[in-house]
Amino acid sequence: MARSSGSFKAVSQQDPEALLKALARSQERFASVAAIGRAVGSTLDLDEVLRLVIERTSQALHAERSTLFLIDRERSELWSKVVQGEGLKEIRMPLGSGIAGWACVHDQPVLHNDAKADERFNRTVDHVTGFKTRSMVVAPLHDMTGAVLGAIQALNRVDGDFAAEDLSLLEAIAAQAGVAIENARLFQEQVVRNAELTEAKEALAESVSELDLLWDIERRISDAHSLEDVVDSILAKAIAVLGVEAGSILTLEEESGCLYFKSALGPRSEQLKTVRLEMGEGIAGKVAQSGEPILTNEAAKHPAFASRVARQIDVRARAVLCVPLSGESGVIGALELINPKREKSFEEHDLRVASLIAGQVSRAIALARERVAGERSARLAAIGQMLSGVLHDLRTPMTLVSGYAEMMVSEFDQAERERCAQIILKQLEHISGMSKETLAFARGETDILLRKVFLNRFADEIREFLERDFEGKGIELKVQAGFTGVARFDEGKLKRAIYNIARNAAQAMPQGGRFTVSIDQEGEALVLRMADTGPGIPEAIADRLFESFVTAGKKDGTGLGLAIVKRVVQQHRGEVTFKSKPGKGTTFTIRLPC
Repeated sequence: MARSSGSFKAVSQQDPEALLKALARSQERFASVAAIGRAVGSTLDLDEVLRLVIERTSQALHAERSTLFLIDRERSELWSKVVQGEGLKEIRMPLGSGIAGWACVHDQPVLHNDAKADERFNRTVDHVTGFKTRSMVVAPLHDMTGAVLGAIQALNRVDGDFAAEDLSLLEAIAAQAGVAIENARLFQEQVVRNAELTEAKEALAESVSELDLLWDIERRISDAHSLEDVVDSILAKAIAVLGVEAGSILTLEEESGCLYFKSALGPRSEQLKTVRLEMGEGIAGKVAQSGEPILTNEAAKHPAFASRVARQIDVRARAVLCVPLSGESGVIGALELINPKREKSFEEHDLRVASLIAGQVSRAIALARERVAGERSARLAAIGQMLSGVLHDLRTPMTLVSGYAEMMVSEFDQAERERCAQIILKQLEHISGMSKETLAFARGETDILLRKVFLNRFADEIREFLERDFEGKGIELKVQAGFTGVARFDEGKLKRAIYNIARNAAQAMPQGGRFTVSIDQEGEALVLRMADTGPGIPEAIADRLFESFVTAGKKDGTGLGLAIVKRVVQQHRGEVTFKSKPGKGTTFTIRLPC
């Protein structure tokens, strides 16, 4: 200020009129700087700040054109966002190129009234824009920390050359502009950050909502007792979440290749369940055929719209959202939702939610089908194993029947023929009993017929049967009846239990061995023991020995024999146990109340 006062004093001594003019110019410059400060302070929009700075700089310095350059540090370039007048909207050049670039790198202002004579001058910009630069003033821009942001330049003063006071004015403008640009940038960054936070918050809310939806659907699947309950419950949830008037789940019928309505809720839903769609027919048929979703808010105008179905069920489909149900082998159906309530339209978010729900429906259907297929396979396997066991058990009595029938043909003694006939009838009765016992086991029946049984005769029949069954197998049989009195039990079923244990023993002793049956009375209990000299029970199945279909890989094993033994004993209110030692055989003990 002291230097300026001295300057004004010197001017006033020489020419008072010149002093007045100098004061007027100073006031004008001060007013220009103040006006620029007010203008750029009135907005936080960066583009608007740049436009105002360029416009007011040209006015304040009486320049033909002004340009404001900013540094792009990522690309090491200098660029101009706004160019006054006609021409390019953006200029880019390497950082340090041209006089403005030099001013940025060296953080120094420049005044040059013959710019082209300066070796730092970049002629490329004039060549591209067609503008002819004669003179220029350049001032660096700084942020609030003092770092260089860029540079502002004024070109070609219209009423002569630029003076030192013009450079001072430009530096004052640059100071205002730097602060304004920094504020605008910070505001813009904050706006972007707020927008990102808002987006993240909305995305998080959507994710939480989707997780809640998936959790609720999973709960519905767990609580349902059948596939029909599952799809009805999930469809009801989909209709509620997406706020639609009606919805349906269609599944593919493999035999016919058609789609049928597995579940439908809304107007005419019961009528819908009688409709079949050909693959590709209607919007749902098209989705099932292509595997691609369809979202239309003008359903009647969609090329896949099926007017036949609409007329048949008399429902006006204004808007339709349909997504495929996919399984491992391909599309297995479709989820279709109709008419958002309150005349709203379907949106992309609705498509995402519907796709999530469809995924859960697909999984539920796939699991149900796998379960049904597994149960069917298990039933068929059980039937096969049971039949195998029955046929194997029939082999011995059928052999006896065949043998005694042949004897009757060549036997002339009437008494012997009658004896053979009685044996045949007994074996046929035994075959009938085995069949009934197996069927009763399969059906879970528990009826038994208790009657008096003479144990000496019972022991003889067991001996006779097992001798024929063990014939040619190298097995020594011993039947010991320590108690020969009378007991009450179901004779046929108990024979079946003993035969099953004996058959297991024979299978366990392919090289031969010994099998012993003893019948005793201990207190109030009838005790039957069956012992073999086989390899013993494998530890892997010892704790599951009496379960159905448990076997240790025997050639003809079905896994039903000992399960039937346990069932028979339980029906008699008795108990069956076993003791086994590796390499020393196994003993089964049956205890029945007398």
